[in-house]
Amino acid sequence: MKTSNFIKVPALALLLALGACSKSNNDSATATITTDDAATIMANSMSSGSGGMVSASADVTVNAQLTFNANPGCGGTKTYNFSRQNPANSSVTYSYAFNYTYTLNCVNNVPDNVSSSATSTGSYDSPSWSSTDNGSSTFAVSGLAPSATAYNVTGEYKRSGSFTKKTGNMNTGSNNVDILVNSLVIPKSGGVITSGSATFNLSGTSNNSSFSFNGTITFTGSNQANLVVNGTAYVVNLINGNCTRS
Repeated sequence: MKTSNFIKVPALALLLALGACSKSNNDSATATITTDDAATIMANSMSSGSGGMVSASADVTVNAQLTFNANPGCGGTKTYNFSRQNPANSSVTYSYAFNYTYTLNCVNNVPDNVSSSATSTGSYDSPSWSSTDNGSSTFAVSGLAPSATAYNVTGEYKRSGSFTKKTGNMNTGSNNVDILVNSLVIPKSGGVITSGSATFNLSGTSNNSSFSFNGTITFTGSNQANLVVNGTAYVVNLINGNCTRS
């Protein structure tokens, strides 16, 4: 059975400005996309303030629990559609639309976990960076029984689009982000990621040149993550997307 609902999950970043990664003299000003630029793209792809993976993980757990509780039957689905916009007078403007489909999975005919597939479209504009994106994700959520105290989330998050950098070499281009998520732990009380890891690939073109980066993400709790881009380490604020070299 399929039903449609309108669910709007609060994003913690709505009142905060979207940031960029701090720069280092180690990056050439003539490079098309520097390591710091790549870190900024990844930070924005993760942060809740730009409708990134953190927002997706919050949506997935909330709506997976709703689906589990509603019990549409083994293999049954539910759909959720909603949008987010920036608050009035914000230094960052954004608008995103999300469409999710959730499936209840059973073990021996007993509800066990929920899988999701989703698409999103939108854009954001900050003082340092702007982007127009399309996204997709597939996640599996366990820990839905009343006795469980935390959700466990695994899956894949993809995001692609065009961007404009407004500072420094002021590049424009397109990018593709692919994040493979391993075992995010999200307590039911609070809803903030406390641990987990991911790997990523980032590719694209800028000023008629191609670029490619890869690395790891380690979620450390308190709305922070350690990001490693081609061997260079950063600390990322998962609310506003600010990141600094560590």
